[in-house]
Amino acid sequence: MAYQSGRMRVGLTGISSDLGRALLPLLESDDTVNRIVAFDVVEREELSKKTDLVRIDLTRPGIEAELTAAMSEAKIDALFHLAFVNSKVHKAALAHELEVVGTLHVLGAAGATRLKRLIIPSLTALYGTGTSGPTFLPERYPLGGCPGSRFITDRVEVELQVQRFIEHHPETATQVLRFAPIVGPTSDNLFTRLLRTRFVPTILGFDPLWQVVHEADAARAMHLALHSRAVGTFNIVGDGVLPLSTLIRRSGAQAVPMPGPLLRSMLGLLEATGTASVPEALHDFFKFSWLADGRRAMQELGFYPRIPTDEAIAGAVTRGS
Repeated sequence: MAYQSGRMRVGLTGISSDLGRALLPLLESDDTVNRIVAFDVVEREELSKKTDLVRIDLTRPGIEAELTAAMSEAKIDALFHLAFVNSKVHKAALAHELEVVGTLHVLGAAGATRLKRLIIPSLTALYGTGTSGPTFLPERYPLGGCPGSRFITDRVEVELQVQRFIEHHPETATQVLRFAPIVGPTSDNLFTRLLRTRFVPTILGFDPLWQVVHEADAARAMHLALHSRAVGTFNIVGDGVLPLSTLIRRSGAQAVPMPGPLLRSMLGLLEATGTASVPEALHDFFKFSWLADGRRAMQELGFYPRIPTDEAIAGAVTRGS
């Protein structure tokens, strides 16, 4: 889908999310983008003249009609839906309202306005762990999820919503980008918060292979999707695979191997004390490898990670230091 210089109008939910903060400068410097409309409840003082803020609370009942009207008035061509909870939130019900119900509102507005392009981030963690599939899982592989984790279960439900939207609205070019854990000096998510405790509990006798992607590469993948003719789901992973213990060491933290039951107790303690929010249900991600195949993103989006994994992880513990 090609746009003439200065003619595209882009909408953005979740402007204050990690991805929103990283993506916005790329959109503001994009000559094909004439106007950016941020649909959010959070004020940002550093917005350029190119960007307008429309106060929209996706958790509020009846907000779909308001969002539809705002998108229609702004004549939005493409929408990035980035309003997801990766930062620390203890109220699962609030996270569910924002992610699952909020996404329903966004999809309803997208369908009502016959949106041209919709781009939504997701997670490679939704594949789950200990699968019997290939070493590197392709996008068509079923989402096993993590039944004990509300965080993962909600994101699987979001993907199911998006797939139903695609079936009913083929006129909207829809892209889902499944990211490996995003790392970098400004990233704030389950993994980076755990690294920033400096001492990371792992399971004695297990050292699974992990992928990560640098926050700058993640934002660039989102920007590439805006200008790509490709549609569907894409795994976005970094350049290289490393054992979890190596990732931890190269981040500047230290792995602390312990028996599985003790790790579960330690994760519960970190959660209870507010040191790091890593639900006990995610225990298996410290035990089994979980790797996604990034070739489709390379071939169809033209996404090639620029920052090698060992460099990407090196800055993961600097925030708040």
